Amino acid sequence: MELDKELKKQLLDLIKEGKDIPESYKNLLFPLKGEPMEVELKYGRKEREEDILSDTMAMPFQAVRQFGETTEGEWHNMLIFADNIQALKYLRKLQDENKLEKIKLIYIDPPFGTGDVYDASGEPAYSAALQGTEFLEFLRKRLIFLRQLLSENGSIYVRIDYHYGHYIKVLMDEIFDKNNFRNEIVINRFRKRTFESNMFDVGSDTLYLYSKSKDSFKLNKLTQPRICSFCGNETEPQWRGMSSPGIRHPPERVILGKTLLPPKGRHWTYIQETIDALEKQGKIRINESISYTDLDGNKIKGLPEYKQTDDLVIDSNWTDLKGYVFAPDYPTENPEELLERVIRASSAEGDLVLDCFAGSGTTGVVAEKLGRRWIMVDTGKFSIYTILARLHNLKKEIGNKGKSLKPKPFVLYNAGLYEDHEFILKIGEEHFTQFALDLFQAESKDFEINGLKMDGSLFNCPVKVFTQKGYLTEEYINQLHDTVGEYIKARMFIIALASRVYFLQDYIEKDGIRYYVLRIPYSIIDELHQKTFTRPLQPTSVRDINQNMEQVGFDFIHPPNIKADYLRRHPKDKLIGEELIIEIKDFEAIQRAKVPKVFKDSKDALSMILIDKNYNGKYFNMTDYFFADEAKKADYKIRIRATNTGDNVCIIYSDVFGNERIEVKSIKEFKSE
Repeated sequence: MELDKELKKQLLDLIKEGKDIPESYKNLLFPLKGEPMEVELKYGRKEREEDILSDTMAMPFQAVRQFGETTEGEWHNMLIFADNIQALKYLRKLQDENKLEKIKLIYIDPPFGTGDVYDASGEPAYSAALQGTEFLEFLRKRLIFLRQLLSENGSIYVRIDYHYGHYIKVLMDEIFDKNNFRNEIVINRFRKRTFESNMFDVGSDTLYLYSKSKDSFKLNKLTQPRICSFCGNETEPQWRGMSSPGIRHPPERVILGKTLLPPKGRHWTYIQETIDALEKQGKIRINESISYTDLDGNKIKGLPEYKQTDDLVIDSNWTDLKGYVFAPDYPTENPEELLERVIRASSAEGDLVLDCFAGSGTTGVVAEKLGRRWIMVDTGKFSIYTILARLHNLKKEIGNKGKSLKPKPFVLYNAGLYEDHEFILKIGEEHFTQFALDLFQAESKDFEINGLKMDGSLFNCPVKVFTQKGYLTEEYINQLHDTVGEYIKARMFIIALASRVYFLQDYIEKDGIRYYVLRIPYSIIDELHQKTFTRPLQPTSVRDINQNMEQVGFDFIHPPNIKADYLRRHPKDKLIGEELIIEIKDFEAIQRAKVPKVFKDSKDALSMILIDKNYNGKYFNMTDYFFADEAKKADYKIRIRATNTGDNVCIIYSDVFGNERIEVKSIKEFKSE
């Protein structure tokens, strides 16, 4: 059916009357390109892939801290604090500019989107904030970008549970092509071993393995020692009769110099080439104590047997491994043994591995130990500091055993939430111009309009990056219009630091031409994408660590105001030694957004307190942490055992927006009560 005159009239009437356009018009107005999908999962929140790719903001990376010596132009591993979809878009931009190679292996363990509370050794782990179709679309958007980042011979593993696994499987068939599906791998999860509900306790999760392409993908062969099915211990290889059910042609084989037919109704298990190879290895014998009747009805004394291999080829049943780490510092922490198997199976030394739901950092940690390069992304401050502490305390062996291992150089980046704009004033005009263009996804392009230099284009309109010096006033807009107004069709964009703009409106209109001012940071404008600024909220309890919320736009870090007393005391209970006390008197989050979040009590803006009680002055190595719910229950008195305390203690106060106030206190500043 085509959109004929009558249908066009009906459509126009609906638009004029302000009525909704029926779903039936969808394929007429936006016809599908190429062949229709064989199977598609439909739901109300599902966006067009083209819109996802174009509308997502790519947040440039700001280097925050360097660990180890890095050389410009040479690879260094990357830890990125960001909403992962904005980071993935920027990684794709780097690939387009040939500044980043394709990813060989992707592993993700996203929150499962169920709203359930998962138990870790009896303690509450997390409750996923997004549920239903909202969760499906949240994950689908990221999978679309991950497919783009993946190399042609690369692969992706997605861990999911029974609630939404079947839906995710259909989405991955759509995104990666059902013909590139490789395996549904069964892995362990926490087992409650109870019977409290009217269902069997769930003992497994799923890993979905997809390749980017069908032909160039190669899975490395992995083996494991033979395990007794009943006791779980390693067992010696056994001799087995070398016949299997069913008839094959030709049926005969030459076995140890004799041409033999198989037993009736069966065939020899191996082809002749395999038998010859096994004979050379001493793994074929004739068991004279067993007789059989061959296909011709002859009674044959001595049954050919083969010896099992020392190891078994690993199949899709991975329940021999732990599902999660028991009693971890980070809930839902994947065990190193699981990631070792994934990384060994689907990559080689030197390959690039990505995890954009990094959590406690197991993927990067194991990649480091196995000689792979890595990129990790997470939107949680607690995740980032957990990963840093883990990298500072690495051991060479899987399971974090053995000798200490110094990680290869890596850099911590921010994307979407940047250090205060003072850093921009120090990077120079050229770097500032490129940074500003990247923030708003403007194309970098040098050209002139009536002699005035432009820096780029956005929506096919000219873009001017305002200087770091001076102030953007209405008078400047008047002069700009006098110079270029007659050469511009409808609009022009000016990117400027918010602190340099001397008027409030988002655009100034002159003779029908709008001069839009794109302020840095984005948190105080709404005009460009017609999307309200949002930022992922940091958790206030352990249960909220893996909550999901998408970020739109970017902002600068505004350190919260904090008033606290620092004390030390010897408790009356002599079983407990000296302790340090941080008593929070006042806490205030600084917000610059147009619509700031309202808190009943200013302390409700507190997310967590992170502590390094033996601060070396070089980097923060988290030793203790307290979430806001714990602090509130303790009347905001944080108690830390004074054992293994150094000369200086570093305290990081984080608000729910991810802003930090860092305090370094000498041990002497903790006054005795």
